[in-house]
Amino acid sequence: MLFSSAVFALLPLTALASPLSSRAAQYEDFVTKHSWGSSTPSTSWTYHSTPDPSTLLTLRFGLRPSSFDTLLDHLSQTSDPFHERYGKHLSKAQVDELMRPTSETLQEVKDWLNWHGVEDEEFSTTSDRWISVKIPVSLAETLLNTTYHMFEHAKTEEKILRTLEYSLPRHLHDHVNLVSPTTYFGTTESMRVTSFVVPKVSGSGLTSDVTPPSSCATVITPTCLKDLYNTVNYTPSQTRVNKIGITGYLEQFASLADLTTFTRQFLPQATNATFAVDLINGGLNTQNNPGVEANLDVQYATGLSWPTPMTFYSTGGSPPFIPDSNTPTNTNEPYLDWLDFIETVPDNELPSTFSTSYGDDEQSVPADFATEVCNGFATLGARGATLMFSSGDAGVGGGNCETNDGTNRVQFQPAFPASCPFVTAVGGTTGISPEVAVTDFPSGGGFSNLFARPSYQATAVSTFLTANGNKNAGLFNTTGRAYPDVAAQGQRFQVVVNGAVESVDGTSCSSPTFAGVIALLNDFKLAKDKTTLGFLNPLLYANPSALNDVTSGTNAGCGTNGFSARAGWDPVTGLGTPNFVKLQAVV
Repeated sequence: MLFSSAVFALLPLTALASPLSSRAAQYEDFVTKHSWGSSTPSTSWTYHSTPDPSTLLTLRFGLRPSSFDTLLDHLSQTSDPFHERYGKHLSKAQVDELMRPTSETLQEVKDWLNWHGVEDEEFSTTSDRWISVKIPVSLAETLLNTTYHMFEHAKTEEKILRTLEYSLPRHLHDHVNLVSPTTYFGTTESMRVTSFVVPKVSGSGLTSDVTPPSSCATVITPTCLKDLYNTVNYTPSQTRVNKIGITGYLEQFASLADLTTFTRQFLPQATNATFAVDLINGGLNTQNNPGVEANLDVQYATGLSWPTPMTFYSTGGSPPFIPDSNTPTNTNEPYLDWLDFIETVPDNELPSTFSTSYGDDEQSVPADFATEVCNGFATLGARGATLMFSSGDAGVGGGNCETNDGTNRVQFQPAFPASCPFVTAVGGTTGISPEVAVTDFPSGGGFSNLFARPSYQATAVSTFLTANGNKNAGLFNTTGRAYPDVAAQGQRFQVVVNGAVESVDGTSCSSPTFAGVIALLNDFKLAKDKTTLGFLNPLLYANPSALNDVTSGTNAGCGTNGFSARAGWDPVTGLGTPNFVKLQAVV
């Protein structure tokens, strides 16, 4: 019996050796998911220290949706003005179903985490597509075959916990789109706020909403924009269902008191103008020392779209990691934080129009991160929302424009998220008769190195490239998604900050301005057929004559004059600035 028992005991060990070894081999067969090589994507970030291995980190896994291609098919049809399904957007429930991972994907990821000692009850989820686990840095390094370090920002001394590369087991690449925080260094201080304060122009007649057209050559107020973009005679009627949303980062928030002062001075009919605030992942709303950016966005979106209800989304911008702390803090992936929140908003509460005035250099954003964020914007378009983003204030690229791939080649540097093909990128103009591309800060524009040119702009961009000839040859990707799509005024905006009027420049002015016009257009469409515009670009490129073509100006950068505005679409002012009455006609 003893002999028999011994033989029996050995048999299971022999039988189990193969599957256990196979599983171990599978989980150790790593393939790089993303790598910056041996240096950070920006010289602003340098190595600071190595964290204690026991430091806790909240690691998030973005799972691959089961039917994203089907969602894109729906988006293509519902945003195509010539398609029978135009305007028939998907519901949140329908989008959620398409974006839900397969049971296989969910099980593969759970099995992998279980293998490494992370039990199911330790998982937390914000949606079906994301799994979060709170684990020591040492375990994160094992899971991702990497090493985390503390990095410090040269200017702000902000410290973040990141890695220069990470990997996943080969078979999980088909199931996991993104792991964060890993290689995304575009945190709060490196995000560029595309507005800045300039000296106030005197003698500008700031005490009345009735601004003479001639004064709009030196200062911009809501009256100037209403006159320029032909919204003066439109009164919104769908304020029970139509909403506009403004996103804020960098711990910025808008002041209700400043909005009251602004409307009293520049929009006296808006006696009860206000806005709601949603706080996301540590966002602030103390009402002390409001941000110039936040006040600008809220005041001018109100100036164009009032009385359309507005929500300001204050997304946390505190440093993502506290040195020597053993408690997890905000991982601060700002676009993902906002998307996590907004994707949960019910259909009847989702704004139909959004404006965002922030961006990074595209080359500083990991491809997996940028793709995940861009796809998130597509899901909002599929639900009937229109997203505007500032195109940036550095022309075709700021600084020396050297690539960060080790070759140090000079190349035009596109901006993200403006380069995402599922958003409407807004460039900047100045002047009133005629409008021209702004040059004091060159309006951002160019061609993505990450996203391919979408079909909706193929004809317009090909026409430009033919006319452009060999100018700037080799400095940009001729097959990339081209931006901006449109433009609007971007200089000398009169903004109330802490009770005083300041004059502000930037495409941060342009995006909320264009969004305000689109909010009115959504109001008009809701009154007409009870649907919203959703993803806007296919409609715009199919009807370029509904915009005011801007044909003068350049967007210098990278030691060149950049591109030149011309008749038709160009990578300086896009298709042009809005003409509300003409847009009504095509809607």
